[in-house]
Amino acid sequence: MYKEYWSKDFIIPKVGNPRLEKKKDLGLFSNMCHVHLLSHSEPAKMLSVTSILLISFILRVGFFLFGLYQDEYMPLPYTDIDYYVFTDAAKFVADSQSPFMRATYRYTPLLAWILIPTTFKYNQLWFSFGKLVFIVCDLITGYLSLLTLPSNHSFLSIIWLFNPMVITISTRGSSESLLTSFILLSTYFLVRAKNSNKWLISFSGLLLGVSIHLKIYPLIYVPTYLLFVDPNQPLHKPMTMKRILFVISLVIGFISLSYWMYSIYGMRYLNEAYFYHLIRLDHRHNFSVYNISLYLHSAQDKISSLQFEKIAFIPQLGFSLVIVPLCLQRGFKYPILKDLLIYKVMFIQTFVFIMFNKVCTSQYFIWFLCLLPQYLASTKLGVRKGLALLAGWILTQGLWLFNGWRLEFRGDLNVFQTGLFYSSCAFFLWNAVMASEFIHDVKMQIYEAELLKDKTE
Repeated sequence: MYKEYWSKDFIIPKVGNPRLEKKKDLGLFSNMCHVHLLSHSEPAKMLSVTSILLISFILRVGFFLFGLYQDEYMPLPYTDIDYYVFTDAAKFVADSQSPFMRATYRYTPLLAWILIPTTFKYNQLWFSFGKLVFIVCDLITGYLSLLTLPSNHSFLSIIWLFNPMVITISTRGSSESLLTSFILLSTYFLVRAKNSNKWLISFSGLLLGVSIHLKIYPLIYVPTYLLFVDPNQPLHKPMTMKRILFVISLVIGFISLSYWMYSIYGMRYLNEAYFYHLIRLDHRHNFSVYNISLYLHSAQDKISSLQFEKIAFIPQLGFSLVIVPLCLQRGFKYPILKDLLIYKVMFIQTFVFIMFNKVCTSQYFIWFLCLLPQYLASTKLGVRKGLALLAGWILTQGLWLFNGWRLEFRGDLNVFQTGLFYSSCAFFLWNAVMASEFIHDVKMQIYEAELLKDKTE
């Protein structure tokens, strides 16, 4: 897909430099994964695509089988508590009842429908049917990552495919990979449309609508998709036939499924799957800067009408939905950058969305991790800066976990004043630093594309 613009002879010039050294064009993870393997004169590869996928499959099978053993013979279960929520909801559906009869089930009923086979016969194989579905979606996500990366950066797909955190989440029974596979499929078909195939543009919109039905947050990608379609269209005249076609397809995908669920389950579906997330008070295991406010409000019998966290969506959507795509929108005008840029912008949008979210857990990092390989392809982040950003992210997260441990396991109430709030603030501020560096990095790539265009003209 990207061979046309990322051939071995192509080198982007820097200001004052006739050539850009290729080692500087790889960034943090490129250098960590042996830059010398990406020789342009000899396109040697550590692993072929088939080998990467085969190893990825074997790793997931191994984790899955170990999980079965751990659930059976060890005191600490391997299966995620959410998976029991999903399968319990599936039992209600199998009995022709609402999945929302299961307390804490706050997802689309489609998820419970997909997991109905877990109710066929109570044994480990049928009970694990949902895990197998999530593992397949996990592999599809990784395969799409391979397809959409430039050939000389295909090794970056191992960030997802070989990642033990990703493998653990899907094999424990978390449904996140179902969503990531739909998001990457939607983006893949939009890029393949090459701004000319209306059928692929429509199909992409349909898939994004399904993604938004599964979880509401992919809504933030809509401006980026529209900027990708007809990128030379001025902002004061935003509507084009292709954009209208995309939006109509998206609305059909979202509304048809949502109305179908509403017609069966009524307002209970809307309240649990959508509206609940606007008022939720999930204060446990939460890195968010709003964590202390949520924690204190959860202990009150009567909650005040003035809650700062209730308006958390305003800065969250303001930055992720509007500001980030507009800051980087001019990059879509350059064909050399356009096909990868959409993934880079989506990565930054997701990162910022999670940073501002009033509930932020490690599981949410999967949302941007599926876009990280594409972001790192052709990044201008240096090794030192990349390692510093990663180290700060891990350290501030570790500081919060330490204070969370003090509170949850030692009952140290002083941690509110001495650590938990400050560590949440530190993690938020470091995420803000990272987001600004990511935006600056992409802006530099756009600037170099502009220089190249000026030079060729």
